[in-house]
Amino acid sequence: MTAGHIIVAMTGATGAGYGLELLKALSRRRKEGLEVSLICSEGALRIIERESGASLEDLGTLVDRTVMAGTMDDRLASGSNPFDSMVIVPCTISTAAKVRASIADNLITRAAAVALKERRKLVLVVRETPLSTPALQALTDLSTWGAIVMPASPPFYGLDDPSARDIQRVFAGRVLDLLGIDNDITPRYCPEEECA
Repeated sequence: MTAGHIIVAMTGATGAGYGLELLKALSRRRKEGLEVSLICSEGALRIIERESGASLEDLGTLVDRTVMAGTMDDRLASGSNPFDSMVIVPCTISTAAKVRASIADNLITRAAAVALKERRKLVLVVRETPLSTPALQALTDLSTWGAIVMPASPPFYGLDDPSARDIQRVFAGRVLDLLGIDNDITPRYCPEEECA
């Protein structure tokens, strides 16, 4: 997939680098016709600044449009405006629980509700450990209803001595795989006897 429209939403969970690396990877596809919208919560902005030093303006250079989560009067709040996929990265358990309960109290949870009701791809990159039983039940329900639950648990094969940025970049490639976007940043697993 090249052309299309993907929503990336960032919530206030730690692990903002996962979202930042995904935005960088998607940004390279914009010249091929991919439209990328970013929905950012206030909490996400604080975490992004603290963890990476990036600002909302910095993120804005990687996407076609940026909307704050508190803005409910936006086209992304309606199923009448098509988008192909939505990724919430990082996704707080609170956000996942709200999506599970159909609580659309901000643009992130509303766009996720649209993705579910319109049967569009929804990927939740949950960033919390350990997970409580109620959180696991909410994630199970969301998975049953068609969402893809992708814990921030990156692969380590293909990385000899990975930095945090390497781990986040490779994880972004795995998200691209889920979205059907070819990429050259994901090391592919190869059994030793086949790759020797």
